[in-house]
Amino acid sequence: MLARKRIAAGLCLLWALALAACSSAPERRPAVGEAYIGPLEHELREALAARSRVVARLRHGDRVEILGRRRRFYEVRTAGGAEGWIDGRLLLAARDLEALRRLRERAAAAPSQGRASVLDELNVHTAPHRSAPSFRRIRPGQHAEVIAYERVPRRPYEPPPLIQNGAAKKGGEASGRKRQRRESAAPLAPVPAPPLPENWLALSRPSIAGAAAAPAPRPAAGSPEGSRAEAADEWALVRLEDGSAGWVLARMLFMEIPDEVAQYAERARIAAYFQIGSVRGRDGDKPVWLWATQSKRDAGTDFDSLRIFVWNARRHRYETAFLERNMQGWLPIRVRRGRTGAEGFEAVTLERGGDVVLRAYSIQPGTFRARLVGRTPAARPASWLEPPPAGAPPAAQEQPQQDTWLTRLRSWAGGLRDRFSR
Repeated sequence: MLARKRIAAGLCLLWALALAACSSAPERRPAVGEAYIGPLEHELREALAARSRVVARLRHGDRVEILGRRRRFYEVRTAGGAEGWIDGRLLLAARDLEALRRLRERAAAAPSQGRASVLDELNVHTAPHRSAPSFRRIRPGQHAEVIAYERVPRRPYEPPPLIQNGAAKKGGEASGRKRQRRESAAPLAPVPAPPLPENWLALSRPSIAGAAAAPAPRPAAGSPEGSRAEAADEWALVRLEDGSAGWVLARMLFMEIPDEVAQYAERARIAAYFQIGSVRGRDGDKPVWLWATQSKRDAGTDFDSLRIFVWNARRHRYETAFLERNMQGWLPIRVRRGRTGAEGFEAVTLERGGDVVLRAYSIQPGTFRARLVGRTPAARPASWLEPPPAGAPPAAQEQPQQDTWLTRLRSWAGGLRDRFSR
């Protein structure tokens, strides 16, 4: 009986070995790089055709292995073993995914400049470019907090290199060897140059008609003429409800300030707004609003006007309690709040003499009139497109000057000077 069992076990082992030897499973190709899916959702297709079979459905952050490249398209393999083709502009490198995580952390610590909504579904991009991967969407009814603005020129989107340098070098050497063999196999015979025509001197002189038809030279990229001709888009950095941060076209956002206040924008873009208190009206409490608007395009700053709106219960409308125009300021605007509500606000501005200062305003309780109480030397806020130095401590906030009789006198004199100089 025992011998029969041993014979049966041996036959089963031989059968398994025979099946393994006859298996025709393809060999797993080695990967030449790795990448991560950039869009929120993506269908991986088997071939470079719009109607080819979908082999996998991927989501933002999924890791894939790169098997090959054809122009801007990459052949990738998913964690489940599915292989297909994807546009390289939809892939992120590991450093891009880390930069997106750091952007989320920076935006989480930044003060909100107002809440915005959309009328139609809006894509949130990983970078301020229309072709960058859109890893989130803002749908009607959802909200996003505006953090900052950046004006970015419209230039071709350059996705990050994803293939390892060794693989790219190896392919380049192979193609170079093939080209060298092809050139050495079929040498070209020298061809004598044709003789010059008899009237070659007359042909070399520029004609008046040709000079008039010649196109004008294009301005250099760094010249003022070239900078004015280059188109650009205004992008907004937003913080979403789930805590993630990304870039959207600023013109597609609508700041959620009431229409009875937004009607006073006079075609200017509302860059930021804050509720700094409330007053009693016949229909209940009415919010008091502080906003910053920008009326000029390509100004290089975020706002040129500050204004406070207070509800007039007798006239049933909002009226201006504070207004300052002809400014050049950058976000963020920081509101100082105390036990009784907003006590003041601060903003970095460019003065007429070219100095960058931190303006500090105090808000009078009851009337909500603002008064300039101090100017402190400051630096222009850093661009969000430039990553902060690694390990750098957070910048300390500058303390405004105390509200003394001397600062009041200087503020009063400065206000008179600015009023009569306009």
